[in-house]
Amino acid sequence: MKSLIASHLKPEFHPVALLRSDKRPEKALQPRPGKYCCIMSMFAQVTAKGKTAVFDRETFGCPGAVAGLGMGLAYPYAMGGSDTFEAFFSKGKESAKNPVAYQEIIDNAPGHMRNKLTIGERFHCTPEKARKWFSEDLPIHDFKEKYRIMKPLSEVTEQETPESIAFVVNPLQLSGLITLAGSIREGLLDIMAPQGGACQMIGTYVFAQAKADNPRPVLGFTDLAARKHTRMTIPDGHLTFAVPWKLFLQLEKEAEDGIFVSPLWQDLQ
Repeated sequence: MKSLIASHLKPEFHPVALLRSDKRPEKALQPRPGKYCCIMSMFAQVTAKGKTAVFDRETFGCPGAVAGLGMGLAYPYAMGGSDTFEAFFSKGKESAKNPVAYQEIIDNAPGHMRNKLTIGERFHCTPEKARKWFSEDLPIHDFKEKYRIMKPLSEVTEQETPESIAFVVNPLQLSGLITLAGSIREGLLDIMAPQGGACQMIGTYVFAQAKADNPRPVLGFTDLAARKHTRMTIPDGHLTFAVPWKLFLQLEKEAEDGIFVSPLWQDLQ
């Protein structure tokens, strides 16, 4: 489909649609079963090169993407379970409830993970806060469809209904999108910027907003781990702005005669 918003933004990157389906697209990028990887590296190929990527419950990349893609929650079961992740997301080994067991996890991890496990990603100040984030705060969905598909919005057909639309934008483009969203939403706090994985910021957080009476866009790509895997394709000066489908349609309608036809926006082009 054509996007009026994209025609005004003229972004360097394809807007990306995230869909769920029981049919696997042909010639799609897909992680190998059991292969640990950041799926945002494939998102980067979709937004930068117009590729299509597909994931399922055997090819999800990492435990965070299980939640991100709406396939349940893997943290209690993967890599030693919740005790491992509450330490990993906070201060590493010094936060571990059982340092001996945690050290065994480190010793058996792939080489590129050992230092991060030891030091911790430090996304949360305490293991208790980290556990509360993934056990209570993170919205969890488990959709029945077999596949999750990322593809350029321009390739979405009339028969398809995406769950999420993500724009990869620079500061000026982001300013336009936030202004556009604020022009139709009631109240303040027109956008949310949650803690979590970059895939969760275009996935499960957006799925949760789809259920809200007054849904908000989700600002993303603030996940430093994902940045490491994508910065050769997506420059540091870009973020994601993701919205549920129903909000996207509202924004598309307002884009007909909203901020993008204002002299303010025109003067900046």
